[in-house]
Amino acid sequence: MKCNIEYIGKSRQGITKYYCTAHKSFAYDKLGNKLDECLWINKEIYDNGLNIKQNEIKNINIRYENILENVIPKIIINDNEFNGILEYDNSILTYKDFGGIMLAKLNNVPLEIVKCSHCARYHSDNGRFAYTSHRIHLCLYCGHLFRAKEKNIGSELAMIYNIPEIKLKDKLLKIDDACCVEYDMLKGTLLINNQNVNKVLLKNKELDIVEFLNNILENEF
Repeated sequence: MKCNIEYIGKSRQGITKYYCTAHKSFAYDKLGNKLDECLWINKEIYDNGLNIKQNEIKNINIRYENILENVIPKIIINDNEFNGILEYDNSILTYKDFGGIMLAKLNNVPLEIVKCSHCARYHSDNGRFAYTSHRIHLCLYCGHLFRAKEKNIGSELAMIYNIPEIKLKDKLLKIDDACCVEYDMLKGTLLINNQNVNKVLLKNKELDIVEFLNNILENEF
């Protein structure tokens, strides 16, 4: 899928902004120059779409093979690895949206229906915005900021799935150079190196698993 780059206005600092509505990503440099291609690094996933209303979905898993080195997870749909996007109605969802669901559920925050006042498409929050309620949202479809009536966290997937809370066992796990994170979204299970734990010991520092994953994925939006 080719980029579709549009001018969306200027920042408060007067920098011209461009946005790719095809890949949900900005397309300008630090000086406000329009780029030939947007900043999304995995454009190939947009060539493979799966409509989750037209296909029976029994499970949606995300797996970070080693989250200490790479925050791009593998997506497993119905027990098969899926390198693409999920679609339904007017929604397009990527692995960042799945990671946002995981963070929201880890932090026990309610997910709400949020709609962009500019383009009228529904909104999903991810990265640190998936666990920090906020009134001003960045629409990932049109690139514009919009204001909600109350502070909230949006999720398109929560509109069609009843996503359970994540329950963690009171257990400490020591991790060294490898940390595999596996999240079953429809079951609400989270495993760290195949174990259900609520704390990790990393470089002799004990970390709550919520704090640990919040810090690693806070910029994934």
